[in-house]
Amino acid sequence: MTAITTSGLELALRPEEELVPYDHWLSWLKNLALDCVRKAHLALHVGWKYSAAEFWMVLIAHALFSLSLEETANRLNRILWSQYNTRRRHKAKPRKYGKGKRRERKCPNGDQVRNYRNALPNWVVNDLNRFIFAHQVDYALDNGLISTEIDLLADNTDQWYYGGEQYPDNPFITKGWNGPGTSRKRKYLAIMLKCGTTYLFVGCSLVAKGTSNVPDLLATADWLLAKGFKIRHLLADRWFPTHELLSQLPARGITYIGPYKKWAPVRRAIESFIKKGGKGKYIMPYQIRGATAAHYGQAPVDVYLIFANGQGRKMRDIRREYLSGEKTLKECVKEVIPILTTERPPSGPRARQAWAENICRLYKDRWHIETGFRDLNRIAPPSNARTNERKLLMCAVRFWVFNAWQLERAKRKRLRRVPKIWKKGPTLRQFAGGVLQQEVAA
Repeated sequence: MTAITTSGLELALRPEEELVPYDHWLSWLKNLALDCVRKAHLALHVGWKYSAAEFWMVLIAHALFSLSLEETANRLNRILWSQYNTRRRHKAKPRKYGKGKRRERKCPNGDQVRNYRNALPNWVVNDLNRFIFAHQVDYALDNGLISTEIDLLADNTDQWYYGGEQYPDNPFITKGWNGPGTSRKRKYLAIMLKCGTTYLFVGCSLVAKGTSNVPDLLATADWLLAKGFKIRHLLADRWFPTHELLSQLPARGITYIGPYKKWAPVRRAIESFIKKGGKGKYIMPYQIRGATAAHYGQAPVDVYLIFANGQGRKMRDIRREYLSGEKTLKECVKEVIPILTTERPPSGPRARQAWAENICRLYKDRWHIETGFRDLNRIAPPSNARTNERKLLMCAVRFWVFNAWQLERAKRKRLRRVPKIWKKGPTLRQFAGGVLQQEVAA
């Protein structure tokens, strides 16, 4: 059995896994990238020896192995030489060039891959992202892994920056307050599709300082609607519900669910509820108004706030602690989280209570995008890309690998006559090693 080395650790696949072979995800992603390059009428051969396929294989394996481009290229070179000598009686050795350490290679080195990446036009880099996401969504639809009724999850993720550029010379370098040794970062908008237990990233874009992420979010929603999807809910964090976004969702048939900031009117309403209580007062009608300069004369958006607790505590227990003097009003207000939704509540106390519980239950699914960011950080290899477009490309490659992993796990859940524990699918490290072994075996 072949032992795959990933990030310096040996990873031997279990015998049960041989019953469930992996798809050729490395070649699949590479061929998609080549298809996009071909449609852009760019050269498929670089220099006299290598084709664009070898360069894209190194770029994608760079995210799979979580190694630098140089280390990834060297590892792939060793693997390709081993594969080349598998059925040869007399093993071939790389020819030596000159007096130095230069030897014949089966794939380009890190510097050559870096130069190829930097030579790609910016518009190709931007189009490639949507092109790959579209084919991964089509793959999931064709294999029955997702249906046309979906939810969207949106959030921002940061990539800390240690270079010398600053705003306004680079508008994508923004300020941060909790960075490890730096106060500057790039902010990315990530959009995830949820259908059942399958989660796929369908959008990734850089957000410039002082600009809104609503156009990118709505563009992704329109793209999915044009493909025939029905978006039931949009789940996002507390800084997303603005007049610019909420006013555009009803026309698309999308219900928004997410927490809301405790502005002064909301805080006063929470304090009044804790002090006075009242049957059904935990559901509050509210209006979102836009900034006067941008939305003057436009009607406010009618929404509803649900007072809830993140730890699952009941609101009457929080009120009881305040009325008994166990906690101060400030401490009780801190425990209350206002959940905002554009869905109208039903009539009747019991129906409204069940509706509020269902809204809060639906919002819990948003945490899957947070765990997705943690998984992406596990395949965050070092990169010395300098421009914003190249940084976005190297970040997007990680999203493609994550989607391939999720598609593989979704396919495993539908298998029969395999060990039950293996239907859960591989971990991210097992997936990286299994994909590599499948490519070598081919």
